[in-house]
Amino acid sequence: MREVNPNHNSNNSDSKIDFKNLIEFLIAFVKNPIEHIAKIPDWNWASIFFVQIMIALCSGVLAGLIKLNIYRMAAGVFIMPFVSTITSLLMATFFYYYLQFFENRTENFRKLFTFVILSSIPFYVFQIVSEYFAPITLIGFGFSFLLAIVGLNENFKVEKKRCYQLIGLLFVLVLVTWITNRYSSN
Repeated sequence: MREVNPNHNSNNSDSKIDFKNLIEFLIAFVKNPIEHIAKIPDWNWASIFFVQIMIALCSGVLAGLIKLNIYRMAAGVFIMPFVSTITSLLMATFFYYYLQFFENRTENFRKLFTFVILSSIPFYVFQIVSEYFAPITLIGFGFSFLLAIVGLNENFKVEKKRCYQLIGLLFVLVLVTWITNRYSSN
């Protein structure tokens, strides 16, 4: 995928992580996610991957700590960041091609990836306690999908009706997958 940002500058500062900026933004995001999902920050790739990996790592480790399960903690350290990063990349790719084929425009992939990561934060928060109450994962997905609707509409100018249809379809797919996985092992 090509970079479509005309202001893109690939110098050495593109690989530096501005921790202060990231922390300030994430604190503000947690305080008011709807306002901040509407204005996606222009982070470099290193910052985006750092945020993705740290959110997944914290969610996985905290879930293991709450359950007092060493295997779950290990999975939170070694598996969760990898799997969630791949999933976020696939989701950003889905939106990238959706926008190309159905909205007839090309958007910045890095911005789409940032959007996916930020909109998935509620899922990671609710995932922490999912060992005790499994359906709470769906509540986390619900909040993530609501943020995705706002983000798609505000950042990528997808009309609201299409946002509801697209995100609704994704939620139904997640729901069917969750139910299938939850009850197929019983």
